[in-house]
Amino acid sequence: MKVKDVMTRHPLQYCNTNTKLYNVARSMKLNKCKALPVVDIDKKVLGMITDRDICLSLAKKTIKPLSKYTVGQIMSANVFTVKNNDPISVALRQMRKNQVSRLPVVNGQGKLKGIVSLHNLINISVSDGNEGLENFSSKGENLFRTIHAVTNKFNDTNSFKSKKKPALKK
Repeated sequence: MKVKDVMTRHPLQYCNTNTKLYNVARSMKLNKCKALPVVDIDKKVLGMITDRDICLSLAKKTIKPLSKYTVGQIMSANVFTVKNNDPISVALRQMRKNQVSRLPVVNGQGKLKGIVSLHNLINISVSDGNEGLENFSSKGENLFRTIHAVTNKFNDTNSFKSKKKPALKK
């Protein structure tokens, strides 16, 4: 199975570096998404902006109102992409390795064509049952390893082993 078979194409939401944060937040709410790719005039991916980026940025910068900030001031330029003809295993590897839950999908020229998310992959897997899970497993990549890596992004540890709790003093 290829990335293009599971990615979100329509309605494809995106923004540019001059888009006001207020408009991005409104677009995320209306379209029920948590992140938008940031593109240039040719639709080449420059970065990503997430709802978390907005919240954390505003928590730090309380001097100006939301209407004064643009995407370019807070977006993450360290963006990871996949190509639309890549196998799903490539997307899973990128997500797991970089601990991200969504990736912009680009063509050979780097132009935005869609977004693939863990949500897309989970939905396909659930609707296809065990066969869907098998389609996503290859070369050591699978949906569960990716979900584990992404959900542990903000934890102190990235392993299944639990830390021994210190004994309580009486």
